Amino acid sequence: MDDERKRQLKQAYGEREPAMGVLEMRCLATGERFLIASRDPRATENGLVARFDGGNHPNKRLQALWSEHGHGGFTFALIEELEYDDAREDHAEELQALLELCLEEHPEAKRVWR
Repeated sequence: MDDERKRQLKQAYGEREPAMGVLEMRCLATGERFLIASRDPRATENGLVARFDGGNHPNKRLQALWSEHGHGGFTFALIEELEYDDAREDHAEELQALLELCLEEHPEAKRVWR
């Protein structure tokens, strides 16, 4: 790949506006649901998979389910999307508020991070 193409790809990545919101991990075997606020669900999923595959996630229940069932034993879905105008702005407070609302609406769900 030439330098110009790399530059274009980097620029496009920096200008994209990913969906932000609440990502759900659901264990297919048990039906257990785990929620996390995410600025970029695809990147969040990739990071979680790497951490679980490494066996060192601090949520012991979720890590145990992952160790037993693996990536194929879970679904990942964006269950609530945050509307925003500028991806470069800090949306941490809004994402956290959205996560709290989802946890209230789904009391059986747990946090990915305790």
